[in-house]
Amino acid sequence: MRGTDFANLRAFMTIVETGNFARAATALQIAPSTLSYTIQTLEQRLGITLLHRTTRKVLPTEAGAGLARRLAPMLSDFDTLLEDFVEKAAKPTGVLKLCIPRIPMALYMEPLLSGFEAAYPEVTIDLTIGDFVTDITASGFDAGVVPNRDLGDDVVAISLGKPLKRIVYASPAYLARFGTPRHPEDLKRHNCINYRGSLTGQIYDWEFQNDGNRFTMAVSGSRIVSDTTFALSAALKGQGIGYGIEQLSQPFIEAGSLVSILDEWIAPHPGFVLAYAKVRHATAAMKALASYVRNERRR
Repeated sequence: MRGTDFANLRAFMTIVETGNFARAATALQIAPSTLSYTIQTLEQRLGITLLHRTTRKVLPTEAGAGLARRLAPMLSDFDTLLEDFVEKAAKPTGVLKLCIPRIPMALYMEPLLSGFEAAYPEVTIDLTIGDFVTDITASGFDAGVVPNRDLGDDVVAISLGKPLKRIVYASPAYLARFGTPRHPEDLKRHNCINYRGSLTGQIYDWEFQNDGNRFTMAVSGSRIVSDTTFALSAALKGQGIGYGIEQLSQPFIEAGSLVSILDEWIAPHPGFVLAYAKVRHATAAMKALASYVRNERRR
């Protein structure tokens, strides 16, 4: 079958069903002259006359009636197939692969995903708790949570919250034993707890600022972790100086088991976004998650 044959057969059946060229042209959203040419093309292709045309109505010839009887169930099956496919594509189902680091998981995504799963039970969340995805479009994940920085025009970013405050912390026992750093350079003489990204394998520098000018510093120590909870645990035991997000360490600061240091040098964290590749036909599940997160954040 040639590419135009299906459209021509659909046009023929619409004329048979309406009994009128004008009504059929309106239903097909084409000009009556175009429809007339379409039927002429189909009749030439088949080598038979399909329709008797009068000024009042149009009736199928014997050959046309036979063709209509054969076509009717096939077109009906085709329409049903398309309707089922469209309905399935529009319904949020399937698997969503997400990559979310522990900090934004604890701060934002855990309650959001719990609510989403309750609202869309036919969507399976395939969740990787790990480092930040550096390239959403090439990562193999449907979406990831990343710092709120310039991600490019090919990525959609949904803010999960305001900028966050970073913090450098240590236990009172550690500071009493080794002294309190007064300048970021002093950290080079201390045992610092480093963080290594679980996906990238990269050890992250610590970021500071002075009069609004940001700078980073590589620190060293006897402990490297890929989970911020272990950095907190090590600092609580007096094993070194940690660096992270204030919200996670604030309870320990308030309890006096950790002390915030170098506060005047701290550079704010830009906050986090849920990011996914901008594509023409995103899955229904991804659209549902994006819509759900946006609506919950508005609250």
